[in-house]
Amino acid sequence: MSSIPRIKISNVINWTDDAYFKRGQGYYASGAIYEQRREGMKIKSKCSGSQAPFYRQEVIFNNKGIESAECSCPVGDGGHCKHTIALLLTWVNDPDSFQETEALDAILDKRSKPELIAIIKEMLEQEPDLESLLDLPIIGEEGKPINIKAIRQQAQRAFRGVDYEWGYTEEIKRDLNPLLKLAAGYLSRGDAENSASIYMTVIEAILDNENAAMGDEEGRLLGISYDCAEALGTCLTSINDKKNRLEILQVLFSVYRWDTIKLGGVGAANCVPEILVDKTTPDERIEIAKWTREIMPKGDSWSNGYHREVLGRLLLDLEADILDDEAYLKICRETGRLNDLIEHLLQLRRMDEAGNSARAAEDYPLFLALNVFVNHKQTVLAEKLVTERLPNIKDDRLIDWLANRLKERGDLAGSLTLEERLFWKHPNIEKYKTLRKLAKQLNRWNDLRVQIINELEKKNEFGFLISLYLEEKEAGNALTALEKLPERWGNHELHIEVAQAAKKQYPQEALRIFAKEAERFINYRDRGNYAQAALCLRAVRDIYRQVNDIPSWGKTIADIRERYKRLPALQDELNQLKL
Repeated sequence: MSSIPRIKISNVINWTDDAYFKRGQGYYASGAIYEQRREGMKIKSKCSGSQAPFYRQEVIFNNKGIESAECSCPVGDGGHCKHTIALLLTWVNDPDSFQETEALDAILDKRSKPELIAIIKEMLEQEPDLESLLDLPIIGEEGKPINIKAIRQQAQRAFRGVDYEWGYTEEIKRDLNPLLKLAAGYLSRGDAENSASIYMTVIEAILDNENAAMGDEEGRLLGISYDCAEALGTCLTSINDKKNRLEILQVLFSVYRWDTIKLGGVGAANCVPEILVDKTTPDERIEIAKWTREIMPKGDSWSNGYHREVLGRLLLDLEADILDDEAYLKICRETGRLNDLIEHLLQLRRMDEAGNSARAAEDYPLFLALNVFVNHKQTVLAEKLVTERLPNIKDDRLIDWLANRLKERGDLAGSLTLEERLFWKHPNIEKYKTLRKLAKQLNRWNDLRVQIINELEKKNEFGFLISLYLEEKEAGNALTALEKLPERWGNHELHIEVAQAAKKQYPQEALRIFAKEAERFINYRDRGNYAQAALCLRAVRDIYRQVNDIPSWGKTIADIRERYKRLPALQDELNQLKL
């Protein structure tokens, strides 16, 4: 009997999410799992699929429970899919249905060479695509040179005939997996050169077929690119040949350029800058810096500016050991690295230059630079920079930052002036609360509140005025403002909020609003709005009970049911709420 631990339904539920668990239950109940077997601490099966005749599942256990899982379906990475759940449920409910098998190595050891050849021929007849694996080297064949041409052909073959249907990258990844396992095997045995050759070939194949990668919504190919780049960084630590190292660095730089410039930095090469800086020699860093300058964008577009900043950071790191102060500052200016520029100028105590560099920046870069000044105890200068451009500021975050700074140092009046400016630019309840708190501290709230209400009425901002009254729990004023709200602007949610707020103090007004809203919902003639109408009518019933007028409620609901007796969906919603 297998040593696999018994698990419970709760373990399966915790392994996945609710949606996949429910779908997996359906697959299990329909008998979709077949050829289930156990092998040591593994269970395996096939599961009937929706986009393929079947998918293969494998779950590995440890002595505590589920350790890992995989499925060959398009979303099977990690084994949290419905097919794997169906396998796990089969193991929970019917472990005796699993045939116990020997490990593959043990089975193959029992076969003679002619038998193994016959088996391989039979496999190739059933799966002709597997024939390409015969060209790949086998780990353990000491001294046998790697056939890089065969590796390259296998990598390119993975992309042939791609139909770009949903899940296509799973097929590509499956075809690349033998190469990735081969590369990992070489690396684990200390053969970094052969491992690097395979990893580079896979990256080059992805770059050659970038359309497949750019349409990769699941991120599988981008993940392979990242993993290969990271592995190449490991290979570099064991490779001393200059030519081989340079080839690896060129491939790493190519995938970094592709990810940064073409894809906009989606994570396919996030590990590369650290490798290029930390795992290279001084001469190599000089060469990489030259490559970086060669691809530096020249245009004035936003994307060119962004890419210059990203490449500028790499350039600063690559040449950190050889740059003097002026050369460092020059790179910062040429690549738009404003924060690095200001940081270095402040370290050099060149305050005027730091301030002038910030003055020349747009609003958002200045906002990002403010913390650099603060960290260098130049808060006064930072405040001055923002204050100088107050008449022309377009980014509200600068005003908000200055308002908070003034408040922190006790200038409540100055902070209130700025908060008023922000409030009137985009009136909202949170800014209203901030104004109220500041103005109360200055004993100016009563006058300011009157000014705000008068201005909102003058601008016909009755919707926001109602929200303001509701926040202050002034139901009467909210009802008055609601009467002034243009009908064309009115919406269900605001009317219902006012009615909810008014039902204790102004029950008759609340009754009128709820009844009117119920009629409006009914007139939309769909099930969802009937449900909303029923909720409004339940509120009407509760208010009639509150004022002890049950007969009026009876007449109201009887009238509704009679007038809309030809709307069975509405009648059903009313029945569900027992109205």
